[in-house]
Order: sequence, then C-alpha cells, then structure tokens
Amino acid sequence: MRSVMRVLTAGCAAALLVLPVLAFEAPGVGAAVPHALTVPAQVSASDWSVAPGPTPVPSNSFAESVSCVASTFCVGVGHLDPLFYVQQWNGAAWSQAALPAVSGANPELSAVSCASASWCVAVGTDDFTNFSPLILQWDGSRWSVAQDANTPDEAVLHSVSCAGPSWCLAVGSDGTASTAIAEQWNGTSWTPITLPSLPGSTSSELVGVSCSTPTSCMAVGSNTTGTGGAPLAEYWNGVGWTVVPTVDFPGGFSNFSGVSCSGTGFCAAAGNGSASGPGAALVEQWNGSTFTKAVLPDVTALNSGLSGISCVSATSCTTVGVADTGPSTNVAIAMTWDGQTWRMPSLPSGSAGARTGLGGVSCVTNWACMAVGDSIDGSTITPFNVMAPIARNGYRFVASDGGVFAYGPGAPFLGSMGGQHLNAPIVGMATMPAGDGYYLVAADGGVFNFGSAQFYGSAGSLHLNAPIVGMAMTADGAGYWLVASDGGIFSYGDAQFYGSTGSLKLNKPVVGMAATPNGLGYYFVAADGGIFNYGNAAFAGSMGGQSLNKAIVGMAVPSAGGYYLVASDGGIFSFPIGAAGPPFFGSTGSITLNKPIVGMATASGGYYLSGSDGGIFSFPGGGAPPFFGSTGSITLNAPIVGVSG
Repeated sequence: MRSVMRVLTAGCAAALLVLPVLAFEAPGVGAAVPHALTVPAQVSASDWSVAPGPTPVPSNSFAESVSCVASTFCVGVGHLDPLFYVQQWNGAAWSQAALPAVSGANPELSAVSCASASWCVAVGTDDFTNFSPLILQWDGSRWSVAQDANTPDEAVLHSVSCAGPSWCLAVGSDGTASTAIAEQWNGTSWTPITLPSLPGSTSSELVGVSCSTPTSCMAVGSNTTGTGGAPLAEYWNGVGWTVVPTVDFPGGFSNFSGVSCSGTGFCAAAGNGSASGPGAALVEQWNGSTFTKAVLPDVTALNSGLSGISCVSATSCTTVGVADTGPSTNVAIAMTWDGQTWRMPSLPSGSAGARTGLGGVSCVTNWACMAVGDSIDGSTITPFNVMAPIARNGYRFVASDGGVFAYGPGAPFLGSMGGQHLNAPIVGMATMPAGDGYYLVAADGGVFNFGSAQFYGSAGSLHLNAPIVGMAMTADGAGYWLVASDGGIFSYGDAQFYGSTGSLKLNKPVVGMAATPNGLGYYFVAADGGIFNYGNAAFAGSMGGQSLNKAIVGMAVPSAGGYYLVASDGGIFSFPIGAAGPPFFGSTGSITLNKPIVGMATASGGYYLSGSDGGIFSFPGGGAPPFFGSTGSITLNAPIVGVSG
C-alpha cells in the first residue's frame, strides 16, 4: 500500500507502474434438466465500517496485505518504520504480533497467506534498502523466520499463496536481473521454480499470486518491453508454467497488482493501466482460458489504482485501492462484483484532512471482507482497516422427492426435482460457496445441479456396495465428494480422493460428511458418533463408544475449523472440546420435537438445525443467525432430508 500511495500523484505517468505490493447426464442417471435462471446471491460487500485498530495505535505503519480464514482470525502485514509489521484480528479488534529478529536493518512484509489459524506465511524483504528475500511462518502460536537474506541478492518477494501447510507459492522480482522469480514450499523447505522466458522483455516482475489447489495457481504482475508495459499473467498447473495472454493497452503502461482465483476456472486480477495519461483502475477476469477486461465504475479522480482483490466465488469479488483526487489528496476505494456488475460502495473516511488508501483485502464467505491500509494525517501514518459484512444470510431445505425450499436473501431458489421422476430418493444437498447454486444427491449417487453449480459426474450409473448418504463441496466450488453408508468415497471435479472406509468393517453406518474449510480434507461421521478423518482433516474427538440418547444424523465444519455432530434429538457435540473448539450455542436435546432432526448447517455467528418437517431451530437465539421461515407448518409431499446454509 505504501508504494501505491507514493506514486499516485496528480497527472503522474509513473502511477501506471504501480509496484505494490453446464454438462448434463443422460436422463435416468441423475443430472438435472437445464435451468435458465441463475440469481446471484447477495454476497457483495457493501456496508463498510472502520475495524477497531491496534491499541496503542502504531505510528508510521503501512499495512499492505491481509489474509482471513474465519471471523476470529485474520493477519495483516506491512511496514512499521523502520521494522516489519504484523497485526492479528481476534474477532473484535486488531493487535500487534511479536516478531522474530531478522538480519536486515529495514525489513518489510508485502503479503501474507493463511491456510488456517495455525498456518500462515508472510513474505517481503529483510532490508528495504538492499532487498533480500524474507519469509516468516506462523505455526498457531508464534512467528519464525523460514528464509532470511537468501539468494538471489537484491530480490524481493511480493506475494504468497498457500493451499495448505504443505504447499505455498511465493513470487517476486530479482533486482539484479530485472526478472520475475518464484519459490515453492513443499512442507519442508523453500526452493526456486524456473519461470517461462519472455521474448523481448526488458524487465518483469510478479506481484500477486493465488492458488486454488497445488496444481492450479495464477501469478500476475507486469512485463516491460521496448513499446511499453503490459499486464503479465502466468499459470502453474502443478508441473510447469504457461504465460496467459492478457488485455493490453498498446503503447501505454498497465500492470496487475493482485489476483484472486475461485476454483480452477475463474480468476480476477486487479491493477491499473492506460494507453496515455493518468492511470485508471483495471480488473481483468479469467474464465479458464482467456482474460477479458471488466467494465468498472467510473472513478472521479485524477488517477486510480487497485492493489488487492479477494474472490470467494465467480460471483463474489471485492477489490480495493486508492484514488488520487488532487495534489496530495488520496482516498481509499473499493469495488465489488456480484456475478453481473462491478459496483463501487462508499467507504468510511479517516480523520479530517487525512489521506487514506487500502492495500489488501480478504473475504470469508458467511462473514465479511476485511481490508487493510493506512491513513496519512500530516506527518503521522496510522493503520486504516475497514470491513463489510457479506450478505449471505439464508438456508435451504431439500426433501426426499427433490423439492427445494429456500429462505433468506442469500439463498435464492434456483430449481428443484420436485414433481419429477427419480430413480432413488434424494438424501442431501450442498451449496456453492457464494450461494448462487446448489447440488442435490440421490441414494443411487445421481447428482442434480442448479444455478452456478456445474455437473462434474455422478455415481448414478454405477453399482454401489452401499447407498449414498451425503455430499460435500470443495472450497472453490469446482468439485464435490459423495459418501456412501459404508464410507466409500466418490470424488468429482477438483475434489481429491484422500481415503475412505469402504473396505473396513464399521460399527455403525456412515450418515454424513463435511469438508475442511480449505477443501484439502474431509470427515465422515457414523451413526454412533465415530469420526473418520482424511487429508488435512484433523481428528479432534468423537462420540464413538459413548452412550447416546439418539443416533448421530450429521455433522458440520465451521470456517474456523473443528466440527459439530448433531443427533436426531438435536443434541449437539462440538470438537475439540473446550475453548479451542467451535462454540456451543444451544441445542434441542431437551425439547420435545414434532419430528426428528435430520441435519445442521453452520452460519455466521451460530448454526441451524432442521427437522424432517422443515422446522428450523437457530442458535444462539436473538436473531443471529436470523430466522427466515420454515416448512414446519406446511404439509409436505415428502420429508425433509437435509439443510444447507
């Protein structure tokens, strides 16, 4: 952010060189008929407010990047003259983190990426004067130096993206050779990766990177030739790199400053560019093969640039930056994408006469977007952090006949299988990350997709050893798993197979599954409360071997990790037990129910339980999460079998 505010001056051409850092199955197999209506859920950040900053307020601090994994955990990094700077969000306020010593005299952090509350990587330089790469790692309790003063000399790392604790990718530039560089973390060490050559290039650098999976990363920056500067994008497929064509401004200068990918088929890159004159905010969107220039709101300013971007899905992105409204007058800006249109919400201002700018943003589905930057008031520079809730409130029920019942603004009705012939009853549903699509799954493994949900395959034509009982989505919405009652797993799209209980003798049948927040692992739960964990899913306890009043019927994983189990009487069991686990907000375990509980869904600030009659119970009470309605008083053609937030 510091470099953005430094170059965005009235009429300055240098501002253009900002360096901040549906497929369907045959009938009878299980795919839904096409539906023309796709209604983007209300997920665009809109109502921005100042997020409480660190106390005491650090002076001369420049926040450049932020990464959030839950409503209770974010990390922001930057520069606290003359040292590096890390701040952590605990759900209520920001505080400064204790940092290790480094060899350089002027360290600065440019970017941070957190895969969980116990794994983050921050990158930058250990000396802002001499430029040597710096990498810090967070293990859940402390920050440590992973790389300091490493070769190449005069190099700096501008961005990092972690798909998990065993895979990260960092990118930057080598000042000596004037070329882009990249380093890869394999869970043990950091090693350089060779990038493609750029014919005719006089200089290049990568300043943003986003990895949906270890085999799908987009890195962006700028490439300068004899005729000007152009945005640079390079794609990593797990084996090698490919240069991806971008939209250029012939004869001018343009660059990307950040990128965010949702799945393997959608990325959005932000920066600025112009054919001539002052720079203008720039966003280009990638559909899996090509970039196209987005139509952005007009910024009434002499100069504007975007530096950070975060996409929770292909229909929900937020980008932030700064606009130069006059000599020594800067204001922070933000733009949001709802799947159809980019809009520019109003932002809170700093103190009277202060110049504000935002350098990074991170959005968490079902919670909020958090943006970090700085405010300059005279000669005093302080953190400027703002946040906006994501309007993702709502839930849906599905009945065994495929009927779908939708409630709340963030859960639009996009179609159902109600009234259509099914080979087997529906047993569950899963919702796209942005809420603008969903899947239904039948006991024979047939999959039906609606809205933005894409069909990647099903088990509808296979002979199954045991019936399907549930499904779970990958974090990017580009894949899903089906689980059978014997714990057999069927993976589709970008969903990876991590293991199953299909060959084991179980005490009780599997009744449900849930994926980890980053989609690199999953859990099964059996009717006796036994837990089976695979991939990066950490075992935190179970009810296996313990006496239950009623059988377990499902589970849910909140964004902060851990998991809940729910029984048919509405009893709730949260793991890990205690302060480290997801909070217990209440249950129906002591209430006489009209019908048994069949499932649960987590929501911002709590969770929902659903009965087979569609009765909904929200915890904690008092409107968080809000009650939007239910089918509890409606005569249904078939019982409810699942609920999805």
